[in-house]
Parts: sequence; C-alpha cells; structure tokens
Amino acid sequence: MKRPDKPKTCPKCGSAKVAAILYGLPVFNDDLERAIDAGEIALGGCCIMGDDPLWRCLECKHEFGKR
Repeated sequence: MKRPDKPKTCPKCGSAKVAAILYGLPVFNDDLERAIDAGEIALGGCCIMGDDPLWRCLECKHEFGKR
C-alpha cells in the first residue's frame, strides 16, 4: 500500500514541520537516525491497530491522515 503524498502543512496549527510516522520495531541505522534528526520520520510505536495516523506535526504533535 502506497503512502499518500506528504501534506504541506499541519491541519491543526499550519506548521510545515510534518513527519511521516513509522510504526513497528525499527532497525536503527545511520539513515533512520538522519531521517529522525531531520524531522522526516517520527516513531509511532510497535503496536499497529490498522487505523493509525500517517503524519505527525512536529510543532503541535497533532497526528492525522489515514490510508
């Protein structure tokens, strides 16, 4: 399943600092660390419920978007 295009701004606060949420147990490597540090990826935890949000605003922490 393909992730929809990244939104330009958060629908709650309007910030452009929006990161994709990564679920599951990630393998930490240099690429993942770089993406987290750059605000491209936010960790969502290991419990996947099926209706989990796709995006997290790094300013207000609002989580949004569905598959």
